Amino acid sequence: MDYEQILVEQRGRVALITLNRPEKLNAWTPQMMAELTKAMRTAAADAGIGAIVVTGAGRAFCAGADVDAVFRANSEARDVSPAAAPTAADDAAVATNWVSFLRSLAKPTIAAVNGAAVGIGVTQVLPMDIRIASEDARFGMFFVRMGLVPELASSALLPQMVGQARAIEWCLSGRMIPAAEAREAGLVSEVVANDQLVARALALGEQLAGQSAFAMTKIRQLIVQNTGESDVAAVMRREGEALAAAYRSWEHKEAIDAFLAKRTPDFQRQTPTQVD
Repeated sequence: MDYEQILVEQRGRVALITLNRPEKLNAWTPQMMAELTKAMRTAAADAGIGAIVVTGAGRAFCAGADVDAVFRANSEARDVSPAAAPTAADDAAVATNWVSFLRSLAKPTIAAVNGAAVGIGVTQVLPMDIRIASEDARFGMFFVRMGLVPELASSALLPQMVGQARAIEWCLSGRMIPAAEAREAGLVSEVVANDQLVARALALGEQLAGQSAFAMTKIRQLIVQNTGESDVAAVMRREGEALAAAYRSWEHKEAIDAFLAKRTPDFQRQTPTQVD
């Protein structure tokens, strides 16, 4: 399938998707998000793919929204007709769709941040399952510099990851956060050498591709649902329901059989159980 603003390739059992506007520092456009969504959906439906990695071409991951394609177009639309400009409801729909799309995806996602990630370059990766960064990666919540506010649910997701005090300081200052600070804060799980980033992300993807897809999906759902949940009974109820479903799955039976036979479980030998 041909794309204009991303590259898609399969490396082993991992789909590698590269934001591909290096001359624009991979600045985000609605077309890029549409292509990214389509490529991820296609990868998730492919039985030969077990994980998805997203990175950027060139020296940046994503330098925020493309000024010409997004901000200027929005400004001109407001000048011509205020009713034609994007509304808060439109913005909420985009955020809800992207976050819920990633969280309902059947395959785990890994962001391999290779350089500068600014504005939506940061917020689009927050709902992904794992984020790793190169030593050259930098993160900037630049919304305040543009007279805007964070989107894609980042005003909730960022403080969950790095703490409220740090999230407020990052967003109000609009400063660039180096990779080491992002790792220490919990925004990314690891920082690797620049020339090893994609290899590390692919290796991590291969590791996940060998796990039980059923169990990973349930684990992702539980952590998302239970983060911030104050009702311990509700947490345990969700876990109990997921555990009961896991006990019935063929993947659990395969794991037990493999343990008793002293072999590695094969979670790819048949189509995984449907996850509710």
